[in-house]
Amino acid sequence: MDQATSPAPDLTDHQFALLCDIAKTEAGLMISSSKRQMIQSRLARHLRKLRRSDIDVYLKDIASDKTGSLTGGLISVLTTNVSSFFREKHHFEIFERELLPNMIVKARSGGKVRIWSAGCSSGQEPYSIAMMLIKRVPDIASLDFKILGTDIDHEIIARAREGLYSDDEANTLPDVDRKMFMERSPQSPRGNKIVTRASGLVSIRPLNLLQKWPMKQQFDAIFCRNVLIYFDAETQQSLWPRFCAALHDDGYLFLGHSERIQNSKSYGFSPCGVTTYHKNRQHGAQRKS
Repeated sequence: MDQATSPAPDLTDHQFALLCDIAKTEAGLMISSSKRQMIQSRLARHLRKLRRSDIDVYLKDIASDKTGSLTGGLISVLTTNVSSFFREKHHFEIFERELLPNMIVKARSGGKVRIWSAGCSSGQEPYSIAMMLIKRVPDIASLDFKILGTDIDHEIIARAREGLYSDDEANTLPDVDRKMFMERSPQSPRGNKIVTRASGLVSIRPLNLLQKWPMKQQFDAIFCRNVLIYFDAETQQSLWPRFCAALHDDGYLFLGHSERIQNSKSYGFSPCGVTTYHKNRQHGAQRKS
């Protein structure tokens, strides 16, 4: 049995602790002991792919990794990417009802509309936003609407940029949307491709939420759903004011179904729906003064 196919040994307590420390330091991820077997299985597959078998040497190489490629590969192993089109539909309904009318007025008056999908996974969220916009704004190609999708996982970012989805993934879309926004791509194992008029509204970029955010413009809406559940309370609390600063006055922040901003007003937000938060105009004015 060669190095590429030999099973990786069980993680020792020390090795697992090192992995948890890397996950927390590099990506803010909290890994519980209950996930040890899952992490061990994923890591074994990852090491076989890299043709490695010595976990200790691998961890030492990550500690001295200057390019970030090894570390990024490990973070990809440790993160869970689950997504579907129009997931948590109530957020899209709030967006369409409460935000979109003002966005259309803004764009048709020559303004810029910017939307951020933070933790976009394989792209279904930003592409769902694009589909909704196209259906509601037929002349969107002549207006300045842009959607940014970001994720820490470089492998999943590559998938999102391709905009290719399996039949099972595509079938999470209603029939009318699938026919309107997907075309067959038989040369790919994932044979359904997002059409250009939808993908053209979306830019996909790698981004670690714990590091500096390079975006200079504020956003009208931010979707950061089912990402912060992997962070501890201290890390979450450090991100709330950053999200607030990244939003225009009266902007909206959408979180995942089990995520909440405790004492939201102290961070400049008011709850306005299920896991939906509105940036207080007064807070924005105070920041500028």
